[in-house]
Amino acid sequence: MEFEFRKDFISEQATVKLSMGHEAFATWLEQEGQAVDWIEDLLAKIVLLQQRAITDVKLTGSEFSLLVNQDEAQVINHSLLNNQDEIDLEGDLAFYDLEIQASCGLEDFLNLIESWLEFVQG
Repeated sequence: MEFEFRKDFISEQATVKLSMGHEAFATWLEQEGQAVDWIEDLLAKIVLLQQRAITDVKLTGSEFSLLVNQDEAQVINHSLLNNQDEIDLEGDLAFYDLEIQASCGLEDFLNLIESWLEFVQG
């Protein structure tokens, strides 16, 4: 997964641009991950997951939920969780899906979060 971080030096808001297919992680991270304490807490939970002290991590944010297990991380917009029976994202709507749901391997996710923490602290 490729990413690029930027910071608005007036508002101190950090932003991220991610490779195609991972855009939902960018929206989620920009909304939820601005506080260093929050990022450090997430990383601590991932360590527990890697040590097999816990089996998964679930975080519910304002618009997205994060689900992490031993193999992968996934962000899902709450609109998908609320309307699962009604949604059939095929054809032209599949591109929109990239902005509201994404998944990646645990190692890629960990690299993203560790790099994000370093950027936000700096």
